[in-house]
Amino acid sequence: FQIDTVECHFTLSPMATRVVSTLQVSRNPEAKSTPANLILDGEKLRLIGVKLDGNDLNTDQYDINDVALTINNVPDQFTLNIETEIDPETNTSLEGLFLSSGNFCTQCEAEGFRKITYYLDRPDVMSVFTVTMEADKLQFPVLLSNGDLVDSGDLADGKHWAKWHDPHKKPCYLFALVAGDLSLTKDHYTTT
Repeated sequence: FQIDTVECHFTLSPMATRVVSTLQVSRNPEAKSTPANLILDGEKLRLIGVKLDGNDLNTDQYDINDVALTINNVPDQFTLNIETEIDPETNTSLEGLFLSSGNFCTQCEAEGFRKITYYLDRPDVMSVFTVTMEADKLQFPVLLSNGDLVDSGDLADGKHWAKWHDPHKKPCYLFALVAGDLSLTKDHYTTT
């Protein structure tokens, strides 16, 4: 299988970050004879729900274990929505999404994206990523991801959001997200 586009929506919270990923999936044309099951990598994720082409999947339509989510009998092209919850605060592996000095950070190389959402976490899977983040504005005033800032704004309850789009296909190990109280310090230095 290949994943043409990825849209991830992060509701950032130190102990319970929600990640909703929308994947446009198609069968690799060179692999028509393979089984019709899609096996996605995933570690330390709490699965909330799965939808295939907008329809909720029952637990008999997928299998889940500590390292993978298998969607049974998928068509050749489909949209897959996966909602997971992760705990960045207790993630001390420095892979996936974690907290460092009070800031959200990601490290996905070589196989860290599987700790963010279920995915084909391999370097040969090239996708276009769109990322939306929402977080507390005072605690996390800067929201960054790959690509270009498309839009941003304020939400209720002191939160804000930002949407980033990277038009260039990339493997998931190049995915990056940073949210925190970051600042820019400028100075100059004249050599002797």
